[in-house]
Amino acid sequence: MESIKLGNKQTIHSDALGEKRELLIRLPESYHGTESQYPVLYMLDANYTAFMVNDMFTIEYMRYVRKVPEFIIVGVYNTDRERDMIPVKIKGRGGGGANKFLKFIEKELQPVINENYRTSGYNMLYGASNAGLFGLYALFNNPSLFDNVIAPSPMIGYCPELIQKLALKSFKKHSFNNKLYMIYGANDYHQVTVHIPEFTKLLKENAPEGLKYRVKYLEDEGHVPFTSLYNGLNWIFEKA
Repeated sequence: MESIKLGNKQTIHSDALGEKRELLIRLPESYHGTESQYPVLYMLDANYTAFMVNDMFTIEYMRYVRKVPEFIIVGVYNTDRERDMIPVKIKGRGGGGANKFLKFIEKELQPVINENYRTSGYNMLYGASNAGLFGLYALFNNPSLFDNVIAPSPMIGYCPELIQKLALKSFKKHSFNNKLYMIYGANDYHQVTVHIPEFTKLLKENAPEGLKYRVKYLEDEGHVPFTSLYNGLNWIFEKA
């Protein structure tokens, strides 16, 4: 019986985080037969194997039916998820390390990937729940890091004022040429269902023309709907 390989493991040291971080790298089928350069999809929470398997096969299916181009996948494993994904400290939960994690991505992770693989400079971020909150934090801190962010069920309710202020400040400070996709369900956590509508209103009233966004609400779903990655990539790469 032949086993199916999701990708290759790689470990890098992070000065920003003061620890080693594991990565799962999956290259496109055509990578070794061409000199082409490829977009990169950075996927957070690579520890969750069941989700990663679903996401990998979703991408392979979409590539097979030509809904998306080929791209490099970089899965980032966690050591302390809540520390890295939540921008503020929360009693009994942790958090507060998102700035260091963002520095790791900007100063260490992306340079390593760009140096070792044929990347095109087109970068995407996929992160759900707490990692979806981090996706918003990353987008508004530095829009140039990721062209597109897919953030299912982002837990905005952990720090709604911070995210709102950060977004408004970013709209004035930065130029945008980005897409943001959010999706959630009616049976989601209140940190999502209460705060995504408020944040969507902020986007409608203040987002610059260069920031394209879509918010999808599903009545029969809960936290991180199963089709989140499919729907997000489908919108990002839809043909005009």
